[in-house]
Amino acid sequence: MNFPEVLLKGRESGVYLSVHAQPGAKNSVLRDLHGDAVKIAVKEAAQDGKANRAIESFIAKELGLAKSAVSVTSGHGSRSKRIFIDGDVIQQTSGVVGTSS
Repeated sequence: MNFPEVLLKGRESGVYLSVHAQPGAKNSVLRDLHGDAVKIAVKEAAQDGKANRAIESFIAKELGLAKSAVSVTSGHGSRSKRIFIDGDVIQQTSGVVGTSS
């Protein structure tokens, strides 16, 4: 499953992605939609920011971006998170997110 284009909310310098986190899973994987968010399962536990860092790394890897381009901006202690992805993500990842130019 790819990141749905509808969930990427554009901003001048990047996009925000709504994520529903599932820490402590067997595997790190993009699960499905959870309301208006993408559900991402990660192996790491939700303690000391481990799951947040794992989500950032997972998204960066899936989109083929540098880890520094992805950051949790809100929801650090919650399953509901808002992730900022820096740069022109739609352009850079058009094949991954299923968009066409």
